[in-house]
Amino acid sequence: MPAAADPGAAGDVVAALDALRARAAAVEEDLLACLAVVGEPGPQRVLDDWLDQGVDALRALAEEAAAARSVVARYAVAPRPGAPARPRSRSEAGP
Repeated sequence: MPAAADPGAAGDVVAALDALRARAAAVEEDLLACLAVVGEPGPQRVLDDWLDQGVDALRALAEEAAAARSVVARYAVAPRPGAPARPRSRSEAGP
C-alpha cells in the first residue's frame, strides 16, 4: 500500500515548481534580449534558430512545471502562520 502524501513536502514541491517557472520566464526574457543582428544572412539564421530553440525549451520546461504543479498542489497545504518549520529528513525529526 502506498504511503500517504506529505502535505508539507508537497507544499515544498509546489514552491520549487513556482520558482522554476519564474526563473524560466526570467531567463527567457534575458535570452530574447540577447538577440543580435550580425549582418550576414547565414550566421543570423543560425543565431536566430539557436535562440528560438532555447526559448522553446524554456517554455516547454515552464509548461511541464505548471502541469506537475497542478497535480502536486492537490496534496499541499499552506503553512500555518507561526508554525514551526517541518523537519527536512527522518534523521532530523528525532526518535
